[in-house]
Amino acid sequence: MKNNHAAELRRVAKTVSDKVARKDSISPILRTIAVTGGKGGVGKTNVATNLAIAMAQLGKRVGILDADLGLANVDVMLHVNPRYTLKHVVTGEKKIEDIIVKGPLGISVIAGSSGIKTMADLPVQIHKKLISELHRLNNLIDILIIDTPAGIGNNVLSFVLAADEILAVTIPDPMAYTDAYALIKVISRWRQDAQINLLINMVRTAAQAREVAEILKTVVRKYNLPLGRISYAGYIPYDSKIKNSLLNRKQTPFMLENPDSLSVKCIQVIAKRMISSLAQHSVDKNFFSQFEQIREKGQGK
Repeated sequence: MKNNHAAELRRVAKTVSDKVARKDSISPILRTIAVTGGKGGVGKTNVATNLAIAMAQLGKRVGILDADLGLANVDVMLHVNPRYTLKHVVTGEKKIEDIIVKGPLGISVIAGSSGIKTMADLPVQIHKKLISELHRLNNLIDILIIDTPAGIGNNVLSFVLAADEILAVTIPDPMAYTDAYALIKVISRWRQDAQINLLINMVRTAAQAREVAEILKTVVRKYNLPLGRISYAGYIPYDSKIKNSLLNRKQTPFMLENPDSLSVKCIQVIAKRMISSLAQHSVDKNFFSQFEQIREKGQGK
């Protein structure tokens, strides 16, 4: 079964690589991917950190923003120890570039604030200031991966709705993909040109992943949700080594711990697909202009 998976991935990876080679022209303007999920426990942060590594391996200048402003953990996953966090940015003590720490492969890690309840519910004006600070990343990185907290709160949606691409992570569990659908429904209400990519995590087979993706896509079609695009980005198989690594707090991303594993091959395929998709975005609609439009429409008030 694993050999069949690997053969399928090699075929898909070659196709995607060819497309990227023909059209790998991401604008100098920063491009953003929001990694989100309707439910906790689906491996969202694990996906975000390893996706960042995979894109860095492809030669991109990558940043990862921990947008969980109250319970941040990206720094733990990437084994870095930031002295300053987004708390110091929103209070005006530091500029965004001052709090960046370098992670594996030179990834720019922007840490959130852990254990500070007030950070999880920022007033609109303070949140707007934070987005303004993030604008300063334009000349520093090519792609910003935003690891959002679970749920559909205002802080989550502000980042998700502004992103160029949305990577919605779920698992083959009815409760999880029901929550994922609820998230997609809310996104469609606020932004009808949203580009949503489905990543099915912790699956036993590739067929199981496609089945979950089709369930979600079918429900979206059934209820005629207004979306720019909803597509299947790929899957990551259940891997006991990944689970044990997280439980033991080894703090080594699976991209680096098990570089020859099927999980790594899967995330590499997804990274190439996402880069190819980002290259097709108009430079007129970037993260910052989208955020302003979202606020004008009244989201988060």
